[in-house]
Amino acid sequence: MLEPAAISMVSRMGEGTRFGLCAFSSDWGRVYPVGVLARLVAVRPKEVYLSTLAQRRMGLLARVEAGPMIKARHFGWDDHFMVGRGFEEVDPESLRARDYPVLVGFGWRPTGGFTEPRSDRDIQVTINGIDLEDGSPLSVSGNLGRLVALEQAHTIEHAIIRSLQQFGLCTPRTLGESIRRETSELKATVELGMQQQLPEVFGVTAGGQCGNPLTNLAHFYLAREVTQNLREGNSVPRALADARRRTLSLLAQDLELNTTPGLRALQGMKKGMMHDDSRPPAALLHKILKRFPPGPWA
Repeated sequence: MLEPAAISMVSRMGEGTRFGLCAFSSDWGRVYPVGVLARLVAVRPKEVYLSTLAQRRMGLLARVEAGPMIKARHFGWDDHFMVGRGFEEVDPESLRARDYPVLVGFGWRPTGGFTEPRSDRDIQVTINGIDLEDGSPLSVSGNLGRLVALEQAHTIEHAIIRSLQQFGLCTPRTLGESIRRETSELKATVELGMQQQLPEVFGVTAGGQCGNPLTNLAHFYLAREVTQNLREGNSVPRALADARRRTLSLLAQDLELNTTPGLRALQGMKKGMMHDDSRPPAALLHKILKRFPPGPWA
């Protein structure tokens, strides 16, 4: 389903038209120059219901066929539309051969992941997703054993997912940037949750929700305490407020977390969420991505 701003442009394109399809990154606030060369297969109007406006609107359903990976040299404006110029084909395998490994996210969408530490030599990081063509499950895995510690592997898992969501691609550069943003947001959720007494926000970032001892216990304790407060006859607002305070107290005790502003954010992320906020050097980022295949179909 196309957004209203794109309907006018697509309406002027005939079936069979080829065009560059690139992602807009909210992290960077601009269009990422690497995408795919797509072909417009079919376009048809369709009335849809927009829940945000509580209205029915006419839109366009466009079916596209993806081709090779491409990169735009620059972007410009044409009749109020952003247009990429100077597209050139990019071969992921050639990049890997030139010691620039990439993980391609075109044609599938990451839905989550997990980090499985079996030993120092075997730390398996898996990214799950779905095929955009038929909805079938897909996954990519890499063994980061002897390369990074468990906490950093867990952070890399989240950063890869974020990079694929933001850019449709994970490169050493986008991986490093995603690590920085993801850990910054994780620390912010701890600080916000502690300061505003909102344990339910722990671990919720733009990349999704992190599964870890802190967030898992927060949800468990919060649900249990709310239920107990309601059974005691408290109103919903009172039950929720009391449950939040009790949950934070239990988390601090169980995980031995410091509640001092500033320190609590860093400790909550590292000790409670098992994340490492240090950004690996460029050489290590290259080695990390070499442990993964170039895509789920490789």
